[in-house]
Amino acid sequence: MSEDGDSGMGRIYIKVGSDVIDLTGSAKEVNDGWLKIKENGSWAANLSAIRNARDLAVEQAAQRAIQTGIPERGSAFRRVLDSCGIEKTGDVILAAIHYLRFVEKETNTPPRELKILVSQSGKWEENDVEKWNLSLYINRMLEGGVSGKKQEPFLEYPAGMPKKNRYVVLTDAGRNYLERMSRD
Repeated sequence: MSEDGDSGMGRIYIKVGSDVIDLTGSAKEVNDGWLKIKENGSWAANLSAIRNARDLAVEQAAQRAIQTGIPERGSAFRRVLDSCGIEKTGDVILAAIHYLRFVEKETNTPPRELKILVSQSGKWEENDVEKWNLSLYINRMLEGGVSGKKQEPFLEYPAGMPKKNRYVVLTDAGRNYLERMSRD
């Protein structure tokens, strides 16, 4: 609510689609009018309409992207794996974490999301990927390396985030390891 100068008048103006909320008057009148709008449910209905329109727009954009040949995430991740020659389970998991953090800008990816991405690549059957012990691999990479050999940690927990595997990010050593694989 904004007050217009020293006049003691207030105004709320909101336009959602074809609906307009325009409340003008004293601060008390504007506040009372706003409370009535919130109580009768029209505000919640407008917010719901905005959410539905946004969800529909996102869905339509994704469909158009697929129709125009922009690769879906599984095939894009597969190209990364193939071009870098990534085959070993630990390396695939490290690459999946990197892909989700760097390409898709995800910050919270539970192990099931990693498994979904790997399965979508089409290189492994979903049933086989389900058997992978991602927590074991992630914990090894937090301690150092992917193979159990003592190396610098490839993963770490970001500052300020809970120490859960769903939040891990690559360290410089992890990024360097993947970069070396891509050059070989």
